[in-house]
Amino acid sequence: MNYDIDTIKRKMLIKYPFFGSVVASVDYKEDDKIPTAATDGETIYYNPQFLNGLTKDKQVFVFAHEVCHIAFNHIQRRVGKEKKLWNIATDAVINQLLKQDGADLVDGVVDIEEAINYNAEEYYLKLKKEQNQLDQSSNQISNAGLDSHDMWDKVPKHHKDNTQKQKELEKMGEKNAFDQNKKIKQKQLDDLKKEILNNASRAGNKTNSTTRTIIDIGTSKPIIDWKSALKKAIEYRFDWSYRNATIENGVITPHLEKQLIMQEAEIVLDTSSSINEELLRGFLRETKNILKYVKLKAGCFDTKFYGFHDIRTKTDIENMEFIGGGGTDFNAAVNAFSRRVENKIIFTDGYGDVPEKPVNAIWIVFGNTEFKPKVGRVIHISPDDLFKLCISSPLTTPKGKSL
Repeated sequence: MNYDIDTIKRKMLIKYPFFGSVVASVDYKEDDKIPTAATDGETIYYNPQFLNGLTKDKQVFVFAHEVCHIAFNHIQRRVGKEKKLWNIATDAVINQLLKQDGADLVDGVVDIEEAINYNAEEYYLKLKKEQNQLDQSSNQISNAGLDSHDMWDKVPKHHKDNTQKQKELEKMGEKNAFDQNKKIKQKQLDDLKKEILNNASRAGNKTNSTTRTIIDIGTSKPIIDWKSALKKAIEYRFDWSYRNATIENGVITPHLEKQLIMQEAEIVLDTSSSINEELLRGFLRETKNILKYVKLKAGCFDTKFYGFHDIRTKTDIENMEFIGGGGTDFNAAVNAFSRRVENKIIFTDGYGDVPEKPVNAIWIVFGNTEFKPKVGRVIHISPDDLFKLCISSPLTTPKGKSL
């Protein structure tokens, strides 16, 4: 199995906070009797084999597509309309809105660019007036990678009362709802930036030596090409081995074998008071991506360095304790590195004085775009990547709450 429903839900909650209560409240069930995915307005059904054949981004699109049908109450709104036209109209509109928002559409789904300018009802009326559009769209829908909406025919006309959220979204229309979602994401990002700046201004110059445990670290796509960024991350050497040696006429002949050598890297994590839990969680997700290429040691610093820990598995990262909570002294970070290790990496928000001692390290800076040490490579994390790494939402809503 190469899909994880909780991970997909978490990604949707980050990308679509305005629809978050719907994402968290619907049920998600495997059903190998359906070819792809479908919804009855309350549950999203999916074929695990179909899902396994998709990339992670396309998996998110599949579920976001079905969530939109539920959120905008497309099943009940179909009553009194030509079914095929309504199916095409709803798919065309939400697919374009998802595409505009960066979704990776599944091959063969309804993909009509002009639909971006309409809400579902508006595009439905347009299709009714232009019957030649129906033939073109019908061909698209017959080859769609998603549900043909057959399940909608089995749903009672009034199978449940619309939730308050559905009423709100239906009144707004698909276009305005997606615009509102963009505004919420931007506000979350702005709030995160303000928090980083406010924390940095209160940091001081002493350590608090407080200990934090970060739970539910999770994973994310790498924001950096670590295979290229790391020096000699993976090397091979050839050596004579007797493990598979052959014996002929009493003579033992060893065989030349290629052996994988994993290089080492040391990571120091900024745990000063300006680093909140979400930002530290972002550091750790990227640390997990580095672990694919090198043996790791990781440690924390604020105005002092608290020692390295061997990191061999992702579980080692999950079990780390993070000491800090004071001001920021980059000299403490720079002095922590071993001379023999070539790959030196520092995760920080960049708020603090440039270190006096030059070090040829990779500085991963989340925040301060003005930070420029004397030596080393600085990678400033973009606002979009910062948002993806650091904004999270709960996966569940309290029972009894409406969507």
